[in-house]
Amino acid sequence: MTQTPTTISHTNKHPLADLVRILARGKNASRSMTFDEARFTMGELIAGRFEPEQLGAILMLLRVKEETAEELAGFAAAINDQWPASTADSPAYDLVWPSYAGKRRQPFWCLLSALLLEQMGYRILFHGSTAHTEGRVYLHEVFEQLDLATLAHTDQINHGPSLAYLPCEAINPLFQRWLSLKAILGVRSPINTLLKTIAPHGTASVQGIFHPSYAVTHAGAAAINGNDMLVIKGEGGEFEVNPERSCRAYYHLNGQSGELVIPNQHSHFADKPAGIDSNLLVQMWQGGLNSEYAYQAVIHTAALALVAIRKQPEQLEAITAECQAAWQARDTGRLSK
Repeated sequence: MTQTPTTISHTNKHPLADLVRILARGKNASRSMTFDEARFTMGELIAGRFEPEQLGAILMLLRVKEETAEELAGFAAAINDQWPASTADSPAYDLVWPSYAGKRRQPFWCLLSALLLEQMGYRILFHGSTAHTEGRVYLHEVFEQLDLATLAHTDQINHGPSLAYLPCEAINPLFQRWLSLKAILGVRSPINTLLKTIAPHGTASVQGIFHPSYAVTHAGAAAINGNDMLVIKGEGGEFEVNPERSCRAYYHLNGQSGELVIPNQHSHFADKPAGIDSNLLVQMWQGGLNSEYAYQAVIHTAALALVAIRKQPEQLEAITAECQAAWQARDTGRLSK
């Protein structure tokens, strides 16, 4: 989408001017946006009705202040209107899985979790960004390397394959551009947080974060919008359990909010693979790699994702056992390279 700058005169105040002013009136007079103000602001931004100065000001003022649950909910509500319509009784996918952080220490073990859920009969849609930080591998690259399905347009969602990846620029071309502003602004913007929270109406999502304090904000935004979700501090900021650490999951499911805790399995795994080579994923799936670290990461990530799909946090232990059994019965031919 090409943005055409708007000609502004001194007597023709831009519709976003007052919204910028809310955030920028100084230490004592500034305040956070309400849900409605945030939704209007994001609606204008994704429609391209903004000046570059306004975009930079909004993103950086929010970055300094840190977005509230109400602001995050309002922004997400505006973006979620971009998804194609699907019926609440028959959504196109059972789970939406955002992937925006990338990996730099471990491969995407969470992709094997999604493959496991697919073999258990669930439909999983990933969405994320193209590479934008040096030294990290991004999920779109792994999907390409492993010859897994990537959607080109959102209109393919309702008839897409059971496991697929959707680039965020297919939702709106501005999103990838905004993510790339880190090279200009020097820091990540609230867009990185925001895009992790979006999902079609009626579809549960899982969300990975790096900073634990954001989990409460994510869960609060979901509660405001009535969305089903589960969020964790994941390995590398992705939704992936690190079995060397205790994992605390915050959720909002079926109108109820709460927490789940998965204790760390070991403080250190001697067989923890090194590097981000996607060949390790193939080897693990096909049985050629024997790694307890990878196995625990895959199983516990899959279990939390299935909790979100079924909206059954009280069944975590039974669901974990179900995922373990499914792993033993998996079709090792599903993944090859």
